[in-house]
Amino acid sequence: MKVVKLYQYVNILSIDVAAGAAICALFFARIFQVAVSPYALAALALTVWVIYTIDHLRDARAIQTVASTDRHRFHQQHFRTMIVIALFVTAADFVLIWFMPRSVLTAGLLLWAIVLVYLMFQRYLKFLKEFFVALLYTAGVILPAVAVLTADLNLVHAVLIGKFFITALMNLLLFSLFDYHEDRRQRQYSFVTWFGPVSTRRGIVLLGLLNILLGIVLWSFDPAVALIFITMNLMLLAILFFQQQLVLHNYYRILGDAVFFIPVLYLL
Repeated sequence: MKVVKLYQYVNILSIDVAAGAAICALFFARIFQVAVSPYALAALALTVWVIYTIDHLRDARAIQTVASTDRHRFHQQHFRTMIVIALFVTAADFVLIWFMPRSVLTAGLLLWAIVLVYLMFQRYLKFLKEFFVALLYTAGVILPAVAVLTADLNLVHAVLIGKFFITALMNLLLFSLFDYHEDRRQRQYSFVTWFGPVSTRRGIVLLGLLNILLGIVLWSFDPAVALIFITMNLMLLAILFFQQQLVLHNYYRILGDAVFFIPVLYLL
């Protein structure tokens, strides 16, 4: 189908990841009951896109042969073009941040500095790569709302942020699990190449069960929010259990990234 083919390119280019980050930022803004700057949302989406694109370009550059995955092969074939686009998007991102509220600008620049440090030392992180990416992704998603929050974060808010981090970590571990054989052949480091597929599967299941349990506990706070998180985690666990069926045409990656579209239901 043409629609599926088109969305595969959207996924290869990480456009859906950037859109999912903006949706999740609006989700947290609604939970925290604050209004977020549209410039902050646009800058978040562009920043996430740049980080993911640079990460894919670095991986594609490190692969000495023709990549076997569609994503890496695309970035190999269009390496220079994607570099130029990434530079233009980065420039647009820095223009946008000057239109943000001062509190968001300060926090955003600090996060950018942390991201640059991560990109510089990424190859030394080994099995901690997924942890740091999930941490940075979570920080970026909550930043537009937290930066303009006048009240202190309460325990429920902290738990919700923790639940989102766990969801992002599950997503990344799941992708690493699917890419295990390819990463080993191309000497790419990840959690699963260090600890193995069995331990990674167990870790994903434990994280999912923990998050579902926390979702049930938070039902009294807001059943809709709890249901959103439970649905996200159940979808990731379903991808894990149907691994063999979803590995074809990288459907696991499309569905895994689409998990972060689920919070849009809370915004309707």
